[in-house]
Amino acid sequence: MRNDNAKWAPAQGMSFDPHVTKNATLKRVQPERQTLLSGPFARLLEMINVSDATGWPAPASGSSYALRLRRDRILSVNGPPIEEGWHEASGCAVSDMTDGYAVISLSGPDALTVLQRGTEINPAEPSASAARLFGSYGVILYAYGSDQTYRIHVPRAHLDGLWDLLRT
Repeated sequence: MRNDNAKWAPAQGMSFDPHVTKNATLKRVQPERQTLLSGPFARLLEMINVSDATGWPAPASGSSYALRLRRDRILSVNGPPIEEGWHEASGCAVSDMTDGYAVISLSGPDALTVLQRGTEINPAEPSASAARLFGSYGVILYAYGSDQTYRIHVPRAHLDGLWDLLRT
C-alpha cells in the first residue's frame, strides 16, 4: 500500500498560530460556551434571555449573543448555561456544542473579499440565517462588531480543512 501522508499537512489539533497578511488576519477564537437550541423561536429567545438572534449581515456584538440558523434553531454564544436535553415545558431541545464547533475570526479590509471567494454573500442581500455553505463546508458565518470582522463556526472535524482554505 502506498504512503500518501506527505500530500497533506499534518493536522494541527486545536492550536493555530494567527495568519497575518497586509489586509487580513485569520485567528482562532475560543468562546466559553456554545449552545444549540431547537424549538419555537420565541421560546428559544426566552430561554437565553435575548430579544433577537443575528442573521446576515447584521453584526453580532458583545461577549454573549445568539445566531439564527433557521426558523426553529439558534446558536447561543456565551449565553447562560442551560441543561442539555429535552425541555418539556418549553418544547425545546438543547445541545452543548462548545466542543462541537471551532470558531475562526477573519478581520481586515480584505476580509469580505476573502469570504466572497468561498461563498455567495453580499451585505446588500440580507438573510435571517447565519448558516452558509463555504467552499464545501457547512458553516455559521456572521459579522462580529464591525463590517471588517467576521466569525465562522465550523464543525471541529472540518477546522483543519477550512483553515487551510482560508489561509491560502
